[in-house]
Amino acid sequence: MAAPGWRLHALKGNMAGHWAITVNGNWRLTFRFENGDALLVDYQDYH
Repeated sequence: MAAPGWRLHALKGNMAGHWAITVNGNWRLTFRFENGDALLVDYQDYH
């Protein structure tokens, strides 16, 4: 998950505990980890 082009980053505020990968512009693939698995995967513009 540390691929430089993915820009993986932890989210803050009401999205704390979730992570995001930049897709394009403001669009992100967001998810949280549980037991090493990605859960609650969503594609959103949360900015």
